[in-house]
Amino acid sequence: MEFFKKFFTKQKIEDVRKNEQNCEKIQKNLDCNSENCGCKMCEHKDEKNGDYLKNICIQIETIPCEPNPYFVVNDESAKFFEEFEIRMTTIYRMYSINSIFLKEYQKVSRESLTSTRNNEKEFSKYSKCYFINNNAFKEIHHMSNLLNIFMIFEVLLKNITKDLAYDKHLELEEIQNKNMSYLNSYILFLEDAMENKFFLDEREKNFIGIVRKIRNDYLHDYMTEIPESIEKEIVKIFNLREGKRIVVDEYFIENTCKIFGDIAKRLEKAYWEYKNKFLEK
Repeated sequence: MEFFKKFFTKQKIEDVRKNEQNCEKIQKNLDCNSENCGCKMCEHKDEKNGDYLKNICIQIETIPCEPNPYFVVNDESAKFFEEFEIRMTTIYRMYSINSIFLKEYQKVSRESLTSTRNNEKEFSKYSKCYFINNNAFKEIHHMSNLLNIFMIFEVLLKNITKDLAYDKHLELEEIQNKNMSYLNSYILFLEDAMENKFFLDEREKNFIGIVRKIRNDYLHDYMTEIPESIEKEIVKIFNLREGKRIVVDEYFIENTCKIFGDIAKRLEKAYWEYKNKFLEK
C-alpha cells in the first residue's frame, strides 16, 4: 500500500509538472494557434473577426485521487460494499471532471457564437449547433450519472440479498416478486431478514421510487420532463419552496448520492450486526 501511495504521489507531481510545461509552451505560442484558441491563457487580443472556432485549453489533474464524500467502507468490509465505494468514487470523479469540461465548453461556445454575429450565414449555422449542444450535453451529462448511481445502488442491494438468501437456503428468484420491482423486493427482503436492524423510512422509499421512474422513463422514451405529481414529492423530500421547477441537475445528483450513500452506510452496519449474530448460532 505504501508503494502505491508513493507511486501516485510521484505520478501526480510529474503530471502537474507536465501541465505547467504545456502551459508555458502555450504562452510562448509553441503549440498553440493563438488566433483560434479559446482559453484565457492563450486569448489573443488581435483575434480576427470571423475566426469563431476556438480550442479549449483546460488544466485537469490526470489522476484525481480524492475519495467520494458519500460512502466509505469501515476498514475491512464485504466485497460488495467495497465495490460500491469504488464505483461511487469513479462516478463522482468522472462527473466532476466532465462538469469542468462542460462548463468551459459552454463558455467558449457562447464566445464563438457571439463572434459570428456579423456574418448571417455563419451565425445561422453555428447557432443551430450551439443550442442543440448546449441543451443535449447537459441532459446527457446529468442523466447518465443518475443512471449509473441508480445502477450501482441496485446492484449493491441485489448482492446483499443474494448473500442473505444463501444463509436462508433461498434462491434469488424466490425473492424477486413479480408484482413489484426487483429493487422493492430486495428492500422488503432485507428489512425482514435483518429483523429491524435495517429499514427505510417513507421519505427514502418514495425517493427511490422517484429515481427509478425517472430512470425508466429516460431509458425507454428519452423522457426528461418530471411529472407534476413527482415534482411535488421531490419538493417535500428536499424541503424546497413550492413552485420550484424540478430538473435532474447538479442539485438532484448531489442529493441522490447523499441519500443512497446514507442508506448504504446503515445497510453496512446492519449487515455486520446480522452476520455476527448469524455466525454465533
